[in-house]
Amino acid sequence: MSTKIDNTLHLKNFIEDINRADNSRQKEVVVNIETAKRLRNSLTSLLLTLVELQSKPVQNNDVSDVNMDGGAFK
Repeated sequence: MSTKIDNTLHLKNFIEDINRADNSRQKEVVVNIETAKRLRNSLTSLLLTLVELQSKPVQNNDVSDVNMDGGAFK
């Protein structure tokens, strides 16, 4: 399994835990230290990827050549 899938899996599990707690009207959610570490690592990795993507200059390679001829008006 790739790292990105692992990162999103831990986040997905956390979101599902929060949704279950919310649906059952719990007032708090408790996570064990291993789950907290996985969540921290997932968030860190994804945020670093986002910062890296935002810091790259935008390269526009969609340049089209347009040629025009004078044509003949009558």
